[in-house]
Amino acid sequence: MMTLYNTVLATSSFTNSTFLIVLKSMWIEFVIIFLCAYFISSKVAKYFAFKVVQPTDRGIVIVLMIQVFTVISQVSLASILGVYHSYGFDSQFIPHYLITYCRSFMMALPVQLFIVGAMVRYLFRV
Repeated sequence: MMTLYNTVLATSSFTNSTFLIVLKSMWIEFVIIFLCAYFISSKVAKYFAFKVVQPTDRGIVIVLMIQVFTVISQVSLASILGVYHSYGFDSQFIPHYLITYCRSFMMALPVQLFIVGAMVRYLFRV
């Protein structure tokens, strides 16, 4: 979903062919982001989540805090990839990164909390 969203932002176009473009181009990004999520973001998210909640808190509160911090860390990492892919590492990297981060975060948090996270919670009954 995020690759589709960022492709639409980058091209200022959303047509049926956008889905095909995304399906063809997302796989390398998917592998990189998956590895970042597995090895980096999940650990970072749990660390910061348990700074906010206690292990004795309700399960759903713990899950939601982990999801929030996962989005924060994943968007941080994915925005580096997105800026490099769109602009390269140039003198405007920091402004491009901040804009990319903010745009991605605005979409990623609700998608994670209300769509993807909800589907996973439903499927696995968490």
